[in-house]
Parts: sequence; C-alpha cells; structure tokens
Amino acid sequence: MKQMGINDFKGSTWFSSVNGSSAYDIIGDVHGYKKELIRLLKKLGYTDNAGVWGHAERKAVFVGDFIDRGPDSMGVIGFVRKMINGGKALAVLGNHEINAILYFTKGSDGKRLKVPSASGQKMLEEVESQYPSEERLMEDIKWLRTLPVCLDMGSFRVVHAYWNDDYVNELPSMYKNGKLRKRFLKEATKKSSSLYRPFNEILKGIEITLPDDLVIKDEAKISRPVFRIKWWTKAQGETFKSLGFGNKFTLPDYTIPNEVIHDYTIYPKDAPIVFVGHYCMGNGPLVVSENVCCVDACIAGEGRLAAYRYNGENTLSEDNFVFVKQEKVLANL
Repeated sequence: MKQMGINDFKGSTWFSSVNGSSAYDIIGDVHGYKKELIRLLKKLGYTDNAGVWGHAERKAVFVGDFIDRGPDSMGVIGFVRKMINGGKALAVLGNHEINAILYFTKGSDGKRLKVPSASGQKMLEEVESQYPSEERLMEDIKWLRTLPVCLDMGSFRVVHAYWNDDYVNELPSMYKNGKLRKRFLKEATKKSSSLYRPFNEILKGIEITLPDDLVIKDEAKISRPVFRIKWWTKAQGETFKSLGFGNKFTLPDYTIPNEVIHDYTIYPKDAPIVFVGHYCMGNGPLVVSENVCCVDACIAGEGRLAAYRYNGENTLSEDNFVFVKQEKVLANL
C-alpha cells in the first residue's frame, strides 16, 4: 500500500499511513462542544491564525464523533475542517459521523441510505436544525465522506472503536476518488453483507450478546441485549464484569458461558499503541492496557474533553492527558 507523506494526506482512503512529526495531540469525542474544544486547544498551546487553529510544533488528531449531542455540531465540523485543510490536524470518522452520512445521503432511488432509531434520528434532526440550509449541510456531509476511518502513524494508530488488521486491509475499496462510495455504504448496512461486521466493529467495537435469561437494564430502565468488551483481552474465563468495557450499566461478576462468545481478533500486546474514542470513560482510567488508550472522557455526559499529548513514547501514561470540563459544569462549581 502506498505510503503517504504528511502533506499529501487529505483523508482520502479507508486506511492511511502517515509519516511526519512525532508530536501529536490525540483529541477525544467532541460531540458538538465547540467552545470546550477551543478552550482545550488553548490549554494545549494552539493559537488562531486567520481562522485556522494550529500549533507550531504539534498536530491535532481527532478520533471521530465530533457531532451530535452538543450545541454546535456545525461549528465543530467547520472548525475541524479548517484545521485539516490547513495541515494542522488529522481525523478519523466515528459512528456518529457515519450515522449522519447514511441519514442525509440519498441513494439512486431517492431514499436515505439508512434511517436510525427514533433517538438517533432525533439527534440528527437537531444537527440539521443548526444549519442555515440543506445545501450547507450537504456540503459538510460530502466532506465527511472524504475522511478515513483508520490512521496508521507508524508508532501509533487511531481508530474510533476497534483496530483489526484484517478489517483495515479489507475495506479500502469502499472509497473511490477519495470519497466513501454510496453503494458500499448501503451494502455495509446489511447484516448479510461481508462488509457489515468489519464496518460496524471498527466504528462501534466488539459486542457480545447476553444470554436470554440474563436481563440487564440501564439507568433509564431500557433493556440492553448486548455489552461492549475489552477487545484486547481473551473472553474465555472472564466474567461479564471483568470483560465489559464502556458500558453504562452494571454487569454480573460471574463467568461468561462459552456458548455466547463469538470469535474476534484480539489486539496483540506487541502491536503499536492504538488510540480510540467511543467508550465514554468519564473519570477513567483512560490508559486501559499497555498499548490501548481511550481518549473519550464523556464531554457530552457532563464529563471532560480529553487530549493525550503523544511525543513518540512507547509507554502510555495517564500523566500525558489534558482536560477541560463543560462550560455549564464549570459554572455550577
């Protein structure tokens, strides 16, 4: 696969290998909180140069989910877009961007590529309401389709929820002329498709279906049929509680029956460091294994917006994190 120079990268392939500086700030899920993003960048030493925020010696890397839930998704997309176009940032897509692409993009039959659940549709309609026109919205949706889903930076990797070498190498055909193809996007929504599992697991992580006799409900009393897992850990012999990762409900502390475990590729301990978002880890810990780091600290859940300051090190450290809180949370302190 062609190696791309840092100045060549425009987010045009499923998988991009990038060479360049070893100083990066990996920024977690922003979810429409533009004011908090600006405060975080100021704290990191970034400055505004004619509307493009950047750093003289560092580059920002966004792990996806810059939209939904917060008050200014349009503002965040525009902000990140300027940084990327100005060579000051890189970004991968999250599941929320993909949901927006699928909902707002129409196929040859004039229908949306996919309509999400009622709650997901409500969030996307809120995003749409922040735009002055459909034309302006579609301009951003088309731009989002040019972003990659994975970045390999050599000493570290970035993906929204789960890194799997086979998946990464399998799916570059989803792009044509630097843009996600409508036909392949539609195909990836079908459970019968060979694209479905790779596409969804890279964006949402590995989930295991709970046994029929185990009913788990979250704080809103909604039943949860599946739970997210630590995909860098072997499932056999683990309990629901010890294997679970990033779930907003309590799992029982007894061994998972082998019959509910499906095969998945464990991220190797000798693989490069991988940064992910997605899991809303709140107060952490965010360094979850020796080579896996989650930078999503739940800004949309009145938590924090996080950035990991990476300087080429081989050992992850919680000391390398920088945080800001939601403005309304600060106002109540």
